[in-house]
Amino acid sequence: MRKGEVTQIDFEYGLGIIIDENGQDIHFQLDNVSDQININSKVIFEIELNKSGLVAVNVKLEMEEIKV
Repeated sequence: MRKGEVTQIDFEYGLGIIIDENGQDIHFQLDNVSDQININSKVIFEIELNKSGLVAVNVKLEMEEIKV
């Protein structure tokens, strides 16, 4: 799983962009998101290669670890 931050969301077209830990822009489709996300949401995701390049799939909110 990779980590990143959502930088853009286009609800009209159902698309978004995540910047991963390496500073790379990874596109995703909102129908590949299991949680409700917003711009600046910290997410974890997997990468797939399709005909238009790398895309993020199985996008989920990154849960902060609670330290006791």
